[in-house]
Amino acid sequence: MQKYDVIIIGAGLGGLGCGYALAKMGMNVCILEQGVEIGGAFQMFRRAGYRFDTGFHYVGGVGKKEMMYPLVEYFDLGKLPWHRLDDDAFEEVIYRGHSFRFAHEYNRFAETLIEQFPEDRQGINALVDIFKGISDHLYDSLRPDWNIFENDSFTTSAYRFFNENFQNPVLRQVIVGGCVKSELTEQLPLYAFSQSINSFIQGSYRLQGGGGTLVHYIADRFKEMGGTLITRSKVSELVERNGRITEVHTTEGNVYGARMVVSNVHPATTLSLIKESSLVRNVYRRRINNLRNSYGMFTTQLVLKPGTVKYRNRGIYVHEMEDLWHAYYGKNSPVESLFINFSLPPAETNGYATTVDLLTPMLWEQVAEWSDSRVGRRPEAYKVFKEQKANECIRLATRYLPELAGNIEKVYTSSPLTYRDYTGTVNGSAYGIRKDSDALMQTVLTPKSPVPNLFFTGQNLTLHGMLGVLMASIQTAGYVSGEELQGVIDF
Repeated sequence: MQKYDVIIIGAGLGGLGCGYALAKMGMNVCILEQGVEIGGAFQMFRRAGYRFDTGFHYVGGVGKKEMMYPLVEYFDLGKLPWHRLDDDAFEEVIYRGHSFRFAHEYNRFAETLIEQFPEDRQGINALVDIFKGISDHLYDSLRPDWNIFENDSFTTSAYRFFNENFQNPVLRQVIVGGCVKSELTEQLPLYAFSQSINSFIQGSYRLQGGGGTLVHYIADRFKEMGGTLITRSKVSELVERNGRITEVHTTEGNVYGARMVVSNVHPATTLSLIKESSLVRNVYRRRINNLRNSYGMFTTQLVLKPGTVKYRNRGIYVHEMEDLWHAYYGKNSPVESLFINFSLPPAETNGYATTVDLLTPMLWEQVAEWSDSRVGRRPEAYKVFKEQKANECIRLATRYLPELAGNIEKVYTSSPLTYRDYTGTVNGSAYGIRKDSDALMQTVLTPKSPVPNLFFTGQNLTLHGMLGVLMASIQTAGYVSGEELQGVIDF
């Protein structure tokens, strides 16, 4: 039986980041990944010779003096080929036919909104002050004395804040127009909403090569430090003896030993791997199993005819519904919200796009009837459903990008069902456990589990996205090592 200091379940960004941190501290770490490809929601796939991203599109705050830069330095990501989005419009929100653009830099961001909503100057400035405060204290959560309840933006819902501080009802919708990056509910903490846009205001960047470039770079550095990464290795059981996890079993029949185990998969899935336990009580299992997960995404990937559609150096969000806060993305709902994302094209295309992603939120109930099927073995009804949904996405996108008409060579699609099978997320959830400002103790998790040597990491803890996941990986590394968190990484 091979033995390690730490075994990590899942080579998503959270698992890789935690493995990197622990290997950097001198630990003997092994990461087990069930799939062929690493990266989880950050993995890439190929179709017709083109590379597409699963969930990575652009990130915020990776430039010098920006809020994610300490993480960029720690993981040595500064040398990657980052490409900054347009300063005057890193995002465009098209709400019911009207275009609104978000600008980089706090003052310019506020000024641009105030120009369009002058009656809400005070509320806009108050929101930007909150953004600045969060940025200034971002890494407090890595300190041992940090208390989540001392931060008002965690216990205040974004919905309530906007209703109380914005007079113009259109602004209440436009400000959350990039909601494809974060699920909107009345209970969404103001902190979680803020982090879905805050770092992007400082600076937004696409990465040449996409999410695959990022995760493979971290994985290579992890292996250079002596870490072991094994793909096609699905964990089937965690064996607990005398109140500790002593063995990790895989479906391939391999058995590994470890002093510590970190799980980058959903906590409910993690607990299901422990068949018998003296520490994991049924009440705790029920609590974790009953946590609500965020919705998933339906994605339409387009391969374009060469030299026909100009590349847009911004994220574009289209909303035809009136109320984004109470949108329904379930059975038979039409496509009324869309995120249009352009991948960075090769230099030789002279500014013309090669691929475009169209993303729309989707509840599990839309695909639940086919949940017993697997990739490559789906029924015909599911294929018809995907084609119809893709056509809806293309029609909506073409209203605002008319040059798409007649210039699409190939169409590929994925649903929460696809996402579940490739990334292992519960019901294909895009953002993990839904956060609730009225139930923080239940929905914001720490890395600790009831078993002393079993820890959680990833998007299900505090925040999703590159920022939230890398923060969680550092936090978990601190718990595993037993060091004070600021001893893991100096911020």
